[in-house]
Amino acid sequence: MASSHYEVLGLSCDSSLGCIKKAYKERLLSSHPDKTRNDSSSVEVNKIQEAYKVLSNPELREIYDKSLKDDQKKQGLHSSGDGLDEYSLDEFCFNPAICEYCMDCPRCHGKDGFHFSEGTLEEHCQERASGGFLVLAQCSACSLWLKVNFDLAEEYEQADV
Repeated sequence: MASSHYEVLGLSCDSSLGCIKKAYKERLLSSHPDKTRNDSSSVEVNKIQEAYKVLSNPELREIYDKSLKDDQKKQGLHSSGDGLDEYSLDEFCFNPAICEYCMDCPRCHGKDGFHFSEGTLEEHCQERASGGFLVLAQCSACSLWLKVNFDLAEEYEQADV
């Protein structure tokens, strides 16, 4: 399976233009044949340049993002979450310093590839028919999507009463 432009540059799909430019320069410098003395790295440089060309242009990026979403929908990944691995929020570590839940990605092993705040959970969660809540999350380093299941904490529920 081909890598997405975001994966080529090591970026998440919500990266700013500044982050895209920085990642492009870093990846290009680390992969350029003149730096690596490896002729086969020219193929990788072409992928890096193509990724930058698309992601740095707002119109091309919008078209590209839509095509990624359409591909994910065809695979049953985006809107319904069908076919995704499920994790409990209890499997995530909570970092009180930044008030975020974090977990290394099980696919690419990216450090804290999955991370989100309680506000993000509240904003994007869906109520499950069986009780509790569900949020779909994407790794910030690769294209892996997960279903994250959670329940409200008892103290949080009692505060609403």
